[in-house]
Amino acid sequence: MTLNEDNFLDTVRSRAIVLVHFTSDFCGPCHAMGHALSKLEKENEQMLVAEVKAMDHTEWLEAFTIQSTPTTLLFYQGKYISRISGAHPTMTIEKWIKEATA
Repeated sequence: MTLNEDNFLDTVRSRAIVLVHFTSDFCGPCHAMGHALSKLEKENEQMLVAEVKAMDHTEWLEAFTIQSTPTTLLFYQGKYISRISGAHPTMTIEKWIKEATA
C-alpha cells in the first residue's frame, strides 16, 4: 500500500500494527527492507506495511525527522511508537516490534 495525504490517518489506524516504510527508488537497502517487511506482513494479519516514497513527500521527512532511507515507523493502535533505520533481517524487525508493542 502507498500512503498519501488522503489516506494517512485512516491507514495508520486500520490495523493494530502499521509499519510506515520510507523508501527511495535508488536505494538498495530500501528494497531489501521492503522485502523483509512484506514477508512479515504476509505472516501477520494484524500488521499492515505502508510505503512512502521519500522524495514524493519531503514535508513528511521533516515532520517525522527522517534523515535517511530506509526508515520504518511503527504505529501501534493508531499511535506512533518507534522507528528503525537501515535494512534489517526479519528476526531483528520482529524483535523490534515485540519490544515496542509490549
